[in-house]
Amino acid sequence: MTRLAASLTVLLALVAAAPAAAQVTRPADVLRVESAMSELGRLKEASRAQVDARAAAAQSALRKCKTKGKGWARIRAVRDASQRNAYARGAKRLWANLGDVVPDGARVEVFTPHYERFLHRFETPVSDPVIQAGIDAQAKRLAYEKAAWSFGTCRTFNKLLKKVKEFKIGGRHGVAGDYYAGRIHNIFAGYVASRQRAAARTHWRSSSQRALEAARDQLKALGGNEGLANYFVFAFRS
Repeated sequence: MTRLAASLTVLLALVAAAPAAAQVTRPADVLRVESAMSELGRLKEASRAQVDARAAAAQSALRKCKTKGKGWARIRAVRDASQRNAYARGAKRLWANLGDVVPDGARVEVFTPHYERFLHRFETPVSDPVIQAGIDAQAKRLAYEKAAWSFGTCRTFNKLLKKVKEFKIGGRHGVAGDYYAGRIHNIFAGYVASRQRAAARTHWRSSSQRALEAARDQLKALGGNEGLANYFVFAFRS
């Protein structure tokens, strides 16, 4: 369990211990959000073993293309040693980086039905526009999470390695061919970071983060439980 997940587990435990009577005077919007947040927290905690199992299975599947498969066959078919070595270095970096996204990819896969259930509870919007903007931001966060983490697979690895080719400029290997192979190496090495930046540009900007934080502050201002209000900001991230 990550440090953030462990902290949120403690947070939810404290929330569960809060007196139920304290909810009586809270506005309906706050009660709706707190009910949905409490349910989301319980569902996630009950599913963490599934996340671990899914991550282990995904890592096992990814090991199948660590040193073999169609992508590596393309690299080994390159006769020029300099270009071949550049591709191999890039492929190793790509494979390791794909492995880094697997745990979060497993989390997103297992928790997505819980996130969607949370959002479904607000198909009828709340009346407070600040809180509703935060809920809308959660939908954007889910889209970002899917785009940023759900690709740590051999399919991604082998598809990207289709870029491998042997360069002969003027019928010869040499510096020019090494340059082009080096550019492809850089694509492999930077692929995961590039894809996550693209996910952020498309789905998650600073305005969405500000909407979550504003909704948190509004929940507190309306008398909401402080623990659940804080959890609102991180609920789709752990």
